[in-house]
Amino acid sequence: MHDPIIAAIDFEVDIEARTARAHIDGIIEMRGAPILNPITGAEHRVRIEQPNGFEFAVAEIGRGWSTTKGPISYELADTYGQFARIHLCQNGMVR
Repeated sequence: MHDPIIAAIDFEVDIEARTARAHIDGIIEMRGAPILNPITGAEHRVRIEQPNGFEFAVAEIGRGWSTTKGPISYELADTYGQFARIHLCQNGMVR
């Protein structure tokens, strides 16, 4: 078991633009960006729609980078990213 960390969280997200960033000083640095077309370099839009989804209804897909430090440290570079509005309660997704 690790002690809880109490720290300020700096967080920004724009689901439609498929951009995001999160920062907790000395703990985590994350960012998200749109998928780029490998030929033209232009932003490429992909989304998942789940009419009966239990977690989200619509998710915009992008790319993500994460670096964490501390007792559990890892790094992910240019991997899968998902941007979605998530509203959950004890019974699942609130529609």
